[in-house]
Amino acid sequence: MKKTFLLLVVMLSALVGKAQINIPPQEIHYDVHYHWGIIDVMIAHGVVTMETEGNNFRATLDGNSIPWDGRIFCVSDTLHATMAPTSGLSRETVTYENGWYLKPKVTEYRTNSFDPSNPANYKNIKGQGTLNASDDTMEAITVTADMLGMFYYFRQIDFESMTPGSSITIPITVEGGDPQKVVVTYNGKSSYSVGGNTYPTYSAQYEYTYHGAMSGYPVKAEVSVSSRVPLLLSASLPAGHVEMIHNPE
Repeated sequence: MKKTFLLLVVMLSALVGKAQINIPPQEIHYDVHYHWGIIDVMIAHGVVTMETEGNNFRATLDGNSIPWDGRIFCVSDTLHATMAPTSGLSRETVTYENGWYLKPKVTEYRTNSFDPSNPANYKNIKGQGTLNASDDTMEAITVTADMLGMFYYFRQIDFESMTPGSSITIPITVEGGDPQKVVVTYNGKSSYSVGGNTYPTYSAQYEYTYHGAMSGYPVKAEVSVSSRVPLLLSASLPAGHVEMIHNPE
């Protein structure tokens, strides 16, 4: 169950030449659900914040699990990127990205006595910190930080011009890192119910590379036709199925 929360937060025809996308500062809230056999529980909460300044896109994800075995499992991801729409596919240039994994004790978390700056209390995707974390955990954290860019692409892509089953590849340049990409497949129009309402959606799936190979964590998305906010992000993992469901609050 612990590893599953870390994985959960792991656990778009073509992009045509468009003007830059204007995203005012905003927050999007999610509830995280875990399914394994007869187990079906809500295990975490997360909030995505994002905004643009010109072609500069900034997004963060902060997620905290419901207390489990005396611990609070936390993931905090930050992405700063330049999104440059062109006459063909859009390109993403990542100027800063980091993903943090922490697991304070419940008592420390609730009394604000936990020191997140202590290297013994964290591990991040830049290799800093000494907290024990598996390679699978850190891969999941990396993919989660990457996926924040999808919140921009979901607003940029022209879903209406796409044919169900078609895929596009978006190249990503990482300053000081290896070239990456995300492959996005459009599945067609659908609908999704959340908060007692049913919304028309674009159904899609995306997968990022990790160290030059596909991550192995394809993520399904149901994207609101009107707002372009992902109402559902869903992934099947070795330890179960995880869903991030939009909470309109």
